Amino acid sequence: MKISKVTIGRLFLLSALSVFISCTPTKKLKYVAISDPGTPKSEYFNDRSEKTIQPYDYLYIKIFSLDERTNNIFNDRYSSTYETELLSYAVDDKGNINMPFIGVINVKDLTINQAKIQIEKSLSVYLNNISVVVRFISNKITILGEIVRPGQYSFYDEKVTVFQAIGFAAGSTIVANLSDVTLIREKDNKITYHHLDLTKKNIVASEYYYLLPNDVIIINPVNAKFRSLRDYSLNIFDSILGTITALVSLILLYDKF
Repeated sequence: MKISKVTIGRLFLLSALSVFISCTPTKKLKYVAISDPGTPKSEYFNDRSEKTIQPYDYLYIKIFSLDERTNNIFNDRYSSTYETELLSYAVDDKGNINMPFIGVINVKDLTINQAKIQIEKSLSVYLNNISVVVRFISNKITILGEIVRPGQYSFYDEKVTVFQAIGFAAGSTIVANLSDVTLIREKDNKITYHHLDLTKKNIVASEYYYLLPNDVIIINPVNAKFRSLRDYSLNIFDSILGTITALVSLILLYDKF
């Protein structure tokens, strides 16, 4: 009986794949691991409080008015593909922004809606029938460690979850330890470190589930104990490969006779 080379190749690939998969513990690779899918659903609540404006944030601020001259002053000179950048205002280290007519406004610790009301109130002294649009722009987070595409990513929503951030970076690698994730956060000139376990269902209730601008996420690798186990498994894998190679050689030799 002759066995085709294609069949031998498939057997070889399947054997190698099964050994490799068996060497990888899936528990630490699962996001929000559920031990028993048949158990009742759990509900967790997260107080998604509004993000407040902090020093070094960038705000997009656009003023609308029924008066054409007012629109010309604030908006027409910026009508281009770079409008978002040209209408952005940097929040300085004291939480201030500097705007035409009204000068310096302190927006530190205000929500977007509160800042909108504050700016409209300040402008109303000089202008009538105005409306202001305010939003965050160019918020950045950094994702490092066992990630497919580590680096810095921008987002334009007020908040983004830790899972969305990992999605920006195309997911974690096969040796990522999702139960050992470090979040580095800087606020009020203080740097704090926080441990996250992304395999737990209650992660969605954590105060660190939603990220803030300039957060740094580090997905750590599996521990040394597992690496030793993995190396041991790879040694077994090499032995099996050697056995399979020998068997394939014998089969090919047998086919010649």
